[in-house]
Amino acid sequence: MSDPCCTIGIQRKGGSMSFLENENQMVIDAIYQEIGEQLVEDWVQSNLDEGQMYADYRFAEMSNDNYIRGRFNQFYDLNPDDQYYLEWDEEK
Repeated sequence: MSDPCCTIGIQRKGGSMSFLENENQMVIDAIYQEIGEQLVEDWVQSNLDEGQMYADYRFAEMSNDNYIRGRFNQFYDLNPDDQYYLEWDEEK
């Protein structure tokens, strides 16, 4: 007779099913939110370690928002040949 404990253990370890499939979706969503907030906080702190301008640059770059990119360039008085200049459409 096979050992059901071992068979179940193999399915749990190597299977494609996640333990989260049997959990409440609201609980999972709340935890994902917490994880996301912590990741963003870690990302911001990491960027700030390089300086405020770099942190602002990474924010504007990741936003991919034309307005934010333009405001960043204007705030730091950047020109297209500057290292941290972000492409943007001034007419939008």
